[in-house]
Amino acid sequence: MYAHQGGQHITLETHIRDVCGLIEAEELNDVVLLGHSYGGMVITGVADRIPDRLKHLVYLDAFVPENGQSLISLLNTALPPEVAAVFVGGFRGAAAAGNSGMMDPIPAEVFGIKAENRPWVDRRCVKQSLATFEMPLLIGGHGAHLPKTYILADNWDPSPFRHFAAKHTGQAGWNVTKLATSHDVMVDMPNELAAELMKLA
Repeated sequence: MYAHQGGQHITLETHIRDVCGLIEAEELNDVVLLGHSYGGMVITGVADRIPDRLKHLVYLDAFVPENGQSLISLLNTALPPEVAAVFVGGFRGAAAAGNSGMMDPIPAEVFGIKAENRPWVDRRCVKQSLATFEMPLLIGGHGAHLPKTYILADNWDPSPFRHFAAKHTGQAGWNVTKLATSHDVMVDMPNELAAELMKLA
């Protein structure tokens, strides 16, 4: 979800409003809403705004923020400091180049994506606004009651997402499962992912 959307002035709040607007305009209810990677930030915000429209949240190798946290602050929590510094430095350095405010896409190889799928993924990646990673999420806990599933892609590193899977394992209202695949589960294991999602339909 929105992993590679561009636009210098795009923020996290922009993405949250987009998804809320779509659900409301289409008059959807009982939605199983999935967020992949950065998309975990978005679905958490959506759940706080329109929890009555949703049935279940699925975090697919995704960030799970609490109130006031940004993606970059979560990286600093979920990864060793020296590893987080490489990622954050790369994001901010790219955005500062030419004062573009835009981050370069991370190559598919970094995410452990199967070699035969990497060219396809890389062709579809574009720059993304640094503001989407820097903006803190402000929520009031209105979606806290919704059931949640965490799907960890358990075959690549350095992954910040092991932190969130471990944190929510055994927590009330959470189901945590693992798939032995790359970060882009939907690319490398689409059938297995679909089977997991069908359990929630």
